[in-house]
Amino acid sequence: MPNEMREEILAKAGTWNLILLEKEQRTTVVTKILREAMSLSLAEAMKLKKKMPGSVLIGTKFETDRLKPLLAAEGLKASIGRSVTTIGVVDRIGL
Repeated sequence: MPNEMREEILAKAGTWNLILLEKEQRTTVVTKILREAMSLSLAEAMKLKKKMPGSVLIGTKFETDRLKPLLAAEGLKASIGRSVTTIGVVDRIGL
């Protein structure tokens, strides 16, 4: 999605968190799924892994909603919640 469109969506609909509840044993599986789904570099994926358990990324509702079923398909625990982050801080899904 073009960055201008994404910024407009964030301004109107707010930001959303993807919160992962997985601990040590499953974080590698989560990281692999997110890396593939989001086309992340290894360094970007490792940043997300270090945030687990907890809020690993911030983005649009659509961005977070599309990831949750991918994780659930592997039996991984995740939730989505509204964020209080300001738009100026959010870039490339809050990495």
